[in-house]
Amino acid sequence: MKKQIGLLTAFVILGLLIHPATSFSSSVNAIVSPGEQADSELMCNKCHNKANWQAKLAQYRLSRHFQGNTSSRNSKFCARCHTSEGFQEITWNGRQMVSNDMPNGTRISCTTCHKHTNFDFSDDTLTQILRTTDPVFLNYDKNAKSTDFGETNNLCSTCHQIRGATALNFIDSTVTPPVVKKIDQMPFFPLDNKLENATVKYQVGQTFGVHAGNQSNLYAGINGYEYAGQEYARTWKHSDLKCTDCHMNKYDDAAKTGGHTLIVNKEVCTSCHKGDKLKPIEEKVDAKLTELAELLVQRKVFRKNTNQGRVFYGPVQTHDFFGNLFQKTESKTLYGMRLSNANTISPNNGLVVYGNSITMGTDPDFALRIGREWKYGELGAAYNYGYISSENTNGVHNPVYAIQLLQKSIDWLKAN
Repeated sequence: MKKQIGLLTAFVILGLLIHPATSFSSSVNAIVSPGEQADSELMCNKCHNKANWQAKLAQYRLSRHFQGNTSSRNSKFCARCHTSEGFQEITWNGRQMVSNDMPNGTRISCTTCHKHTNFDFSDDTLTQILRTTDPVFLNYDKNAKSTDFGETNNLCSTCHQIRGATALNFIDSTVTPPVVKKIDQMPFFPLDNKLENATVKYQVGQTFGVHAGNQSNLYAGINGYEYAGQEYARTWKHSDLKCTDCHMNKYDDAAKTGGHTLIVNKEVCTSCHKGDKLKPIEEKVDAKLTELAELLVQRKVFRKNTNQGRVFYGPVQTHDFFGNLFQKTESKTLYGMRLSNANTISPNNGLVVYGNSITMGTDPDFALRIGREWKYGELGAAYNYGYISSENTNGVHNPVYAIQLLQKSIDWLKAN
């Protein structure tokens, strides 16, 4: 009964965000009053009925969830969050990935997040509101332990988190017959600040990218690289909010924000902020990101590219696929330079072929190479850059923790 009440409470709060005129106190009383489940169902049905279906569906069609493309993300590593079927599978089996590719996977829909069989609750039980509210086993932790973001937030955090591995096997096509090799994916590098002065190879085929969608970790102030002897604040003044408090606030039909669009209606926030206070936060975080990236470029662990007026920063590998150190001078030495044919789609059955062939060649980027292994502290700073930049909001989910991660990374690079 406790679990059932928790789910209903979450739903009522969500409903109030869409229909704020509803009395919160009376709604809660309706939930907790003994023997009032039938009345609670009637309360839900005031909104969740066939008459409201088209309005909610029209809002949801404006969301990035609905507009997202599933066709290129149907592999067993990606389908967990990029297809409706994949999300449903991992929420009942507790695995990090789906059992197989989903070439016919469909885009995220109502029943991805909701377990009810239709919009009209009269045909469902109260326990069928949200598909999961359990603490989340983060891919970053390899499902070693669960993290509780709060009931409603756990649903969102199941996907909005640091990505796990997207490929495990690589084909060494430089030998006959070709052999399959494994190489560690670096989202799982240990966040151990005792290693700051150690060195590490950053090889072709590795990545420490956290993937776009790291909102839950930043929101909770966890899993950034934290330098030894430094203190980090985990929370800020909005840390007690739910995802739905902002992303499903009052619907604005003119602006097409709020409600089931999942796009924040910023006008609701102006009653406290008296204007757009997000812009200064975004500008401050963006400036720190640029400052950190430029320091990494100076150390030749990052490179800087400009495309159509936009500036991009990215890491530079120190070693080829086989662990051979790239030289800083021009050479005719052949290196395992890059991977090709990575995760292609079979034209026969639509399944993903996890074959990454190694391309050998001379190094055209020798002038960019640092000629040594990375310092672990450099890797931590580069990881923090990706941690914040890939979150896609310039730190607004937790600007306090975001600024601290960036500034302390900058300070470490300057001191080392």
